[in-house]
Amino acid sequence: MDVLADIRASKMTPLQIRAIAIALALIILDGFEIAVMSFAAKPMSDEWGVSSGTLGIVLSGSLFGMAAGAILFSPFGDRYGRRTLTIVSMSMVVVGMVLAVISPNVATMIVARVLTGLGIGAMSQLNAYVSEFASEKRRGTVVGIYATGFPIGAALAGIVAGLFDPADWKNLFVVGTVLSVVLLVLAWTALPESIDFLVARRPKNALERINSMLGKMGHPALKELPEQTSADRHNARLGAIFTGTTGIKTLALWLAYACLMAAYYFANSWIPKLVAESTGDVQSGTTVGTVLNLGGIIGSLLFAAAAFRWIPRNILMTTLGLGAIGYAVYGAAFGVGWLAITLGIFLGIVAVGSVAGFYAVGPTVYPASLRGTGVGWMVGVGRLVSIVSPIGTGFLLESGWTAGNLFYLMAVPLAVGTICIVTLGRIQQREESAIDGPVAAPNDLVSK
Repeated sequence: MDVLADIRASKMTPLQIRAIAIALALIILDGFEIAVMSFAAKPMSDEWGVSSGTLGIVLSGSLFGMAAGAILFSPFGDRYGRRTLTIVSMSMVVVGMVLAVISPNVATMIVARVLTGLGIGAMSQLNAYVSEFASEKRRGTVVGIYATGFPIGAALAGIVAGLFDPADWKNLFVVGTVLSVVLLVLAWTALPESIDFLVARRPKNALERINSMLGKMGHPALKELPEQTSADRHNARLGAIFTGTTGIKTLALWLAYACLMAAYYFANSWIPKLVAESTGDVQSGTTVGTVLNLGGIIGSLLFAAAAFRWIPRNILMTTLGLGAIGYAVYGAAFGVGWLAITLGIFLGIVAVGSVAGFYAVGPTVYPASLRGTGVGWMVGVGRLVSIVSPIGTGFLLESGWTAGNLFYLMAVPLAVGTICIVTLGRIQQREESAIDGPVAAPNDLVSK
């Protein structure tokens, strides 16, 4: 019996829903923990006399940590388990948040933010985890809902910040610490291990652990471990990510995601300032920045709805292509106030909708033995680009580039990303046509 295929073809059970719900709570916390520093930045800099340059380092600390955490720790999820890495990651987040609460100076705060970022980055493998627990029929929808977690968490940070006097800015980190401890305990007590991981890696007591979960899911127990797929047998080493057909798919996937991150973080970082300068109205810039994030939440939910009907890979091709068109139109119409707000919502929809697409498509590229690493490194590469893109934009502005030309420029990586996903799709279609039956991993998303 192909137990993984049987689980994916069946209706989702309470255990699967519980696992996904905990993962959603964790990514909401991630969004909160990253955004909270932006709300504490001004009162902290006023209290400690922090310069703008040093403040920039503090604000970037978590981003650097997230990139490093995704790249350094993701392989451990494939080796020791998704659950184990999640617990270790949350422990790092708790330590980082506690350190932020007790930090007496900016140097300690920088260390705290980097450590928090490391923990959040290490949880990048949750994308693969959610995909593995979702049913075949609802995978795209589940991943789309999961992708709303980060912007929801960021919005929650703003709400919490409004509850405190700016002078009490450390209370934001106290709230973050309490939430982190609660979710660490929840993950420790209620987060199940991925059956995909147990089948692929076969750790000690794997059969007993699988049967325990199968019983809770209403599936019959196994007498022996299922046979490993050929992909898991032959691609257990990390180098397999970069060799053969998998290497080509990796290049297409990672390059496309990096292109998206370049465009998205340019918009997220610079649109409020550029709009404010072009209109002479600071509030206009704030409004556009707000609707961009609002569009992100809408985009994730629209992706989740669209995935009921269409293949996530095809939705991703569409959102990336629309994003390229949207950025070009924004460049042509830049400075028109009402249009800036409308297009801001549109860019948020297609950008974060595309992020949801990568969360759904990324896990299909790799066998279970490499899935956490492949997806985690994709996110890590994207995080590196998310740091470089806003910095590069600043230098281009200093050299005389106009805001409109910058939007034209950022349409290019989105067009490249679209081509990459089209290429990836063709490779996967050829692989799918060569397979008589379903594989023992979420590698073949079929049309609903």
